[in-house]
Amino acid sequence: MSTPRTAACVLCGRTASLRSVTAAIQLDCPDCGLYEMTVGAIGALRADAALKAAVRVEVKRQLDAGVERPTINIEVLQALKAR
Repeated sequence: MSTPRTAACVLCGRTASLRSVTAAIQLDCPDCGLYEMTVGAIGALRADAALKAAVRVEVKRQLDAGVERPTINIEVLQALKAR
């Protein structure tokens, strides 16, 4: 049996379980919840603390609305920046 992979949550930095899904990763963070993020979005978030905070709020909003695993991609980031 393989050991589960972990990584730092892109949004808050806590340890989260990690699963690769083609061009995206799925994170299960105890603080931020379950979400999926494309590789392009990860790169864009690394240098933008304000956008990272906005994404945390958006993930929580989508989870509260019943979305099982919100997907964060470049389009979502652009929409959040436009607000």
